[in-house]
Amino acid sequence: MIKGAIFDMDGLMFDTERLAKQGWLSAAKQLNYPITEEMIDHIRGTNVAYSKKLFLTTYGEKVDYDLARKVRTDYVNEWIEEHGVPIKKGLKELLSYLKEKEIPCAVATSTHRELATKYLKMAGVFDYFTEVVFGDEVSKGKPDPEIFLTAASKLGVSCKDCIILEDSPHGIKAGFAAGAKVIGIEDLTPLAKESLEMTTWVCESLDQVIEKIK
Repeated sequence: MIKGAIFDMDGLMFDTERLAKQGWLSAAKQLNYPITEEMIDHIRGTNVAYSKKLFLTTYGEKVDYDLARKVRTDYVNEWIEEHGVPIKKGLKELLSYLKEKEIPCAVATSTHRELATKYLKMAGVFDYFTEVVFGDEVSKGKPDPEIFLTAASKLGVSCKDCIILEDSPHGIKAGFAAGAKVIGIEDLTPLAKESLEMTTWVCESLDQVIEKIK
């Protein structure tokens, strides 16, 4: 029996990982930095501390991470201010179903409080969630399970009784480590074998989830 549902945000509920990737590529071009698509895909779903450390290890002083991230963030924010938050197919239908079944929902996102709250409210889904755990609330980011364990605790349920919806390899690994049933939603790239082995179900989009959990 499912007692709670925990959602990732970027790339899962909103098509913002695609924007972020374009933002990183824009930063690489503007600043003449050697940031590769492979690196961008690798840091997907991680927090600032993790990605900054990886940049430093990989690029050393060739790349000013904070400056590149600012260019990337400005790109995403400007796009969203003009076009609105790009909502993933099936999100509101799934949230409505979970609400009807009285299954409490939480968001567990690596994004910081102010920006994540803004996106959730702009998308009109903030009130569907009983709890939200932001990236700046936890000491360890994904793939560590801390953020999901915290979200489940806030919902008052055990992670083993939750479904966790994720699109990134790091997020799937974190959900699996937390002991939950992980639903992998394919986003920018197909899920690799390691991720597939950690999922209970895999869906191409959120509108397929309801049939899996009925």
